[in-house]
Amino acid sequence: MTSFSSLRALALLLVLATPLPVVGQAMDSAGEEPLIVNPMVSARDAMARGDPAEALARYLRVLARDPGDLEALSGAGAAALAVGDADAAINFYVRAEKISPRDGRIKAGLGSALVQKEQPRAALRLFDNASDLGVPPIDVALDRGLAYDLRGDNRKAQAEYALVTRSRPDPEATRRLALSLAMSGDRVSALAILDPLLRKRDIAAWRARAFVLAMTGDAPGAEAAAYAVLPRYQADALKPFLARLPSLKAAEKAAAVHFGHFPEDKVPEMVQTGPAAAPKASPPTTVARPSTPRPTFDGDGRLVLRSDAPSAKAGSVPAAGVQAEPPVVLSDPQQKVADQRSLAEDRRAAQKRAAAEKAAAEKKAKAKEEAKARKSNPERYWVQIASGAYRPDLDKEWDKQKGRFSKLLSGRTPWTTPYKSTNRLLIGPFASKSAAQDWVNDARKGGLSSFPVTTSSGQKVDPVN
Repeated sequence: MTSFSSLRALALLLVLATPLPVVGQAMDSAGEEPLIVNPMVSARDAMARGDPAEALARYLRVLARDPGDLEALSGAGAAALAVGDADAAINFYVRAEKISPRDGRIKAGLGSALVQKEQPRAALRLFDNASDLGVPPIDVALDRGLAYDLRGDNRKAQAEYALVTRSRPDPEATRRLALSLAMSGDRVSALAILDPLLRKRDIAAWRARAFVLAMTGDAPGAEAAAYAVLPRYQADALKPFLARLPSLKAAEKAAAVHFGHFPEDKVPEMVQTGPAAAPKASPPTTVARPSTPRPTFDGDGRLVLRSDAPSAKAGSVPAAGVQAEPPVVLSDPQQKVADQRSLAEDRRAAQKRAAAEKAAAEKKAKAKEEAKARKSNPERYWVQIASGAYRPDLDKEWDKQKGRFSKLLSGRTPWTTPYKSTNRLLIGPFASKSAAQDWVNDARKGGLSSFPVTTSSGQKVDPVN
């Protein structure tokens, strides 16, 4: 994972290498206001469209200039968590908490990061604090449920996941609920809950199905499910992992299926020897060369897979009944352990791919909505007569202006559109830019200070009630 210091170094590099946004200093002949590019707004937009990596880069740029910016710290924590860097997220949230110790959102984010670090007790305390400070329970339910599962309290976990699924469709909450039900032995309900996602060919749901079957004692079914969605060498490596799941306690099952983490004393067919796991000691022996890598586990009991997978053509699958290669002597039981990668990394890679697909679909939908907005909101010409930070009070401001300049505003209708941290109070639309300017000139003679505004294609302008 990327450390916080390296993230900060990246931020400084970006600041030094990238020119700062140019701020327009002059208004055009019609009196337009300058356009200001705000990196904080860009970061929020990136998170909204499902691009946490871009959002993190933007927040880091803000923090490079102002390390104490609370919104940037909190946003960077959320973005780091979304890209899978729990350590960096914790660092950001801890700094934010020092600035605002009673911010429930910050405590909730820190709790989610601690869940990813498999520290459920501390995470649950933070979720309780967040709720006490006004964060709605549903906003922390997904990760609070996982924290309860990691504590072995499946009933409470299931109540949290159900809180989410009752309010909105959420595939991740559905998968976690199914896994939690399987941890408590309810295979029928777990499979029934997964069924709609399985019909949609949700790959993560199919993987969850393999874990459900394994945890409830159906090893053959679990292996078949694994082969259906994983490359053959990964599915082969998972066999001992799946076979040992039923023997674990509920909390251990949660750590295994969500983080690929086995307890040290239950690592399949392995003993711990220092920083990496090795097969049980035995003299050199003659064995058949395996067609796929043998599964091993690291010093923390995490399942790892070899990176030197069989070199076959893309998409090829070994035919049934193919004879194994001639026996070879394996004299070093620890060979090639250093090149292994973990199942947890596989899961994160799959999640990133799914997130990328989701982001692409959302980008396409957004483009379609923007095209529709441009068609229904073409470029138009207005005159701004006032502004207000609180939009519901614009009707009062309109009444005030109309009372002072009743003759000038007679027959006019008030409109509004947001601009930075405030809201414009407009009249119009006018037939042209010059027509709006002519009205401004006439209004100036009557004592009303105003200026013309052109709204771009797609910019929504609403009537003031």
